[in-house]
Amino acid sequence: MKTATVRDLRNRYTSLLSWIGAGEEIIITQRGKAIARLIPEQDQPAQKVKWSESPAVKRDRSKSRVLSAKESSDIIHEASGKW
Repeated sequence: MKTATVRDLRNRYTSLLSWIGAGEEIIITQRGKAIARLIPEQDQPAQKVKWSESPAVKRDRSKSRVLSAKESSDIIHEASGKW
């Protein structure tokens, strides 16, 4: 754990940020008294996605019309100039 003054925080914040980035905890003092604590952000565990529960996957496509190769090509060609 490191200690820094309010003046250090104001004048040397990039150094303090590098300490925090390295995992250090910093106590901020004012007139010798601790007033704040800066701690590194904890990594959040990655959330797992259940794709099988997705509405797009569950959608019933049995009655959807399948496009022909020409229709698909025409749609792609038509949209290619708009982006």
